[in-house]
Amino acid sequence: MPSRDAWWCASVVLAGAVARVFVSWASDWGEQLIDRPELATPMDRLALLRETQYLLNELHVPAEALWRSKGLHHSPLLLSLPMAWLADPWLSACAWMALDVVSGIVLAALASTLAARAERHVRIVPAAVAACFLLNPYAIAACAAKSMSQLRTCLWLLALLGAVRGASLVVACVQALNAVLFMGPACVTPALLLLGADAHAQYGRWRARFGQRQSDAWSQWLRRTVLRFAGWLGAFLVLSALYSRDPTLSFVRSVYGSRLLVDDLAPNAGLVWYFFVEMFPHFRAFFTMVVNLHTLSYTVPALIKWRSDPLFAATVLIGIQALFQTYPSVGDAALYLALWSLNFSRLSDYLRYPMVTSMLFLYSALLFPAFHYLWLYTGSANANFFYAINLVQALGLGSLLLDSVWAWGRERWELERRGTSRPGVRYVVQR
Repeated sequence: MPSRDAWWCASVVLAGAVARVFVSWASDWGEQLIDRPELATPMDRLALLRETQYLLNELHVPAEALWRSKGLHHSPLLLSLPMAWLADPWLSACAWMALDVVSGIVLAALASTLAARAERHVRIVPAAVAACFLLNPYAIAACAAKSMSQLRTCLWLLALLGAVRGASLVVACVQALNAVLFMGPACVTPALLLLGADAHAQYGRWRARFGQRQSDAWSQWLRRTVLRFAGWLGAFLVLSALYSRDPTLSFVRSVYGSRLLVDDLAPNAGLVWYFFVEMFPHFRAFFTMVVNLHTLSYTVPALIKWRSDPLFAATVLIGIQALFQTYPSVGDAALYLALWSLNFSRLSDYLRYPMVTSMLFLYSALLFPAFHYLWLYTGSANANFFYAINLVQALGLGSLLLDSVWAWGRERWELERRGTSRPGVRYVVQR
């Protein structure tokens, strides 16, 4: 007979699915939201994928000419998706709703696995964690808009679940696919590798081998996963080259170069687009380098600081991606909030500004559509109004990031002062 937690998780999944059906239906199965800048960036917009497939398959435009235009930003692997259901509003809406339901189920499984390993003072409720994603207005709106951020979220959660369970093949394959499709998730790969190695060393079945030490199991899993990740990464890149139908490999510049060089300055939910719109051209190359290196520079310090808690390190790095990457959407913020809920029970007592952070998120969620309407439809505002709301949401994300980092340190200090050896949900390898 299913447990009470299972019933609660099923209820949350059902409620999340109903909410997505209602919002999709009210927005003409998402077609009214598909071009909203805060929901779907130029790199994640389904309309661009539809246009690319139509030009290649119906009008038979040469692939080399399309990729050289630098206007196509979706990975060639996405071109293999069936055009029939991508072009149909109802079928595509069903596909995105199913994707979010899978993400919610994976998140509940992740929370359940962590709850079974947590210490007594840490209480993780899988249904509550799943609700933080499935009932989050950001995630619901991004799903209705059919943003590719929801596919990125699903792959990220699958990789995290594989890492927590020490599944080497799942981590390597899913994370390689996520990196090839969107490039940004590659920054979180080291944290996932450490998390998976620690989980395997603590809970894996390696003990069946006579004489193998825990540290040997840790290093063996890490080496095997790195080799598998490199193999899958190469395989997906080769497949991308084949699906691009371009012998000159111009898709590399159009797909990955555009994310690094910030070619498309269309409005989005990030901090960069307006910055580069107002910048003098001769400063652009320098600040493009600064923006990319700034986002990348957090990876190593985070792994060093939270080596004893790689799950928290991965959560922080995903939050930094949602805040500082060149083309973020509110779907990325929804993923970070859902992952942060895994740490809520042990960090909530140490937060300093929870009310301020909550109000910042609420304020930005309400005024995103209002200022977008005033800017583009009534003409009574300008781009400064929309960018101001971007800054408010960024302030909310930054406030939560800094507050949670401080709360993690305070919780660790409190438990060490009381003599607790392993605070929180942490996988520590005994060497």
